[in-house]
Amino acid sequence: LFITFGVGELGKVTLIFLGTFPLITRDIYLSVTKIPQETIVKALTLGASQPGVVYRVVCPQIFPRLIETVRLSLGGGWLFLIASEAIAAENGLGYRIFLVRRYLSMDVIIVYVLWITFLAFIVDFLLRKWVALRYPWYSEK
Repeated sequence: LFITFGVGELGKVTLIFLGTFPLITRDIYLSVTKIPQETIVKALTLGASQPGVVYRVVCPQIFPRLIETVRLSLGGGWLFLIASEAIAAENGLGYRIFLVRRYLSMDVIIVYVLWITFLAFIVDFLLRKWVALRYPWYSEK
């Protein structure tokens, strides 16, 4: 992967994308198939066009689950980010962790791991609040 896309940002973004994309795609597919067929038929009966059905019926029903899927995929995203920075980077948290590892400075490594954990919790909290505020009717079952 890094041979094809290089060791720059494109290679790291590609690794994260390829690591998280299949899960998100599969979950979107499952969310769309769970939409009741009657809802789509009702929208078409009331005169909605195909793009209108997608925009007004399908998207509002899958967006909350999509945000939940992205939230759950962030764990893997962080893992791929740290792995890509450890393999080929000159800066970043993963690079710093692997640089400090050479000197066995566990006190510094723990601080970096705690910082990554803190960032992950903040992003997770914000995404949960966004779903709760934007889609109050949605509750994960």
